[in-house]
Amino acid sequence: MRSELKPTLWRTARALANPCRLNLMRLVANAKGAKGVCELATEANLSVSATSTYLRALNARGLISVSRSGSFVYYGTGSDRSLPVAVAIQGAFRRKKKKKELPDDWQDILLPILNAYSNQRRESMVRILSEHSGISFLEFHKRSGLCETSFLRHLRILVNAGIVSLDSNGLYSLAKPRNSLEAIFLAESSGQSLTTAFI
Repeated sequence: MRSELKPTLWRTARALANPCRLNLMRLVANAKGAKGVCELATEANLSVSATSTYLRALNARGLISVSRSGSFVYYGTGSDRSLPVAVAIQGAFRRKKKKKELPDDWQDILLPILNAYSNQRRESMVRILSEHSGISFLEFHKRSGLCETSFLRHLRILVNAGIVSLDSNGLYSLAKPRNSLEAIFLAESSGQSLTTAFI
């Protein structure tokens, strides 16, 4: 399944940019060993069918592993080693758990970032700024190849998410990542190496 999908960064972000899927990702990452669908459904306060659908979406992006024992299905923290971004995201969740660094409002912090990266055009705009930092609105718009209405809409989302910043001279640049997950997505979209330095 995953080899056919060949998950891209924006599709991975889209899989996580959902409160229920993101919470299930956290529950799997925090578990001691693999957990069954029914157990995860109870913890997430979701129906078994909805939980199964959400978990399959995460597995399709290589973010969690799946194993079967008879008629039972279990999900764990094994990520697809061929997908560096999935490995890095799993590592970030595990390290956050170990250091007990997930704040109470962690979903409110992460969801806008994930939503911002969940679109192919916005991912391309981030890549433009990684190659041409400190550029004007006109230059940025020109390089994007988008119509002005579409460009403004995507730009607004990136700015509101804190991924893109505008300085006092009216120039656009990438903002410094504020957490490990944001750093992972920025590094992947910019073609940088995903190392534990970002986590």
